[in-house]
Amino acid sequence: MPQSSALISGVQSLVVYETRARYFIVGSNQAQTKHRVLKIDRTEPKDLVIIDDKHVYSQQEVRELLGRLDLGNRTKIGQKGSSGLSRAVSAYGIVDGQ
Repeated sequence: MPQSSALISGVQSLVVYETRARYFIVGSNQAQTKHRVLKIDRTEPKDLVIIDDKHVYSQQEVRELLGRLDLGNRTKIGQKGSSGLSRAVSAYGIVDGQ
């Protein structure tokens, strides 16, 4: 099965990150070896826009993605809200895929 179509059964942890324009929900398995990312658009006030790129990320890939999101969403130093990506919420649990 290609990696892009593989599913993570039993998501163990969820972390919600936010930028000014989007929320990013990162789910991973218990071993932290497989990660999935959902993107939720915050700019559309009347519609819920959720993007699932269907890619299964490794731990290194998800770190790189979050680093790029952080750098790409920073504003100039000294301006209010200069941080790019911030961790909003973390949750842990077991979801039975059956």
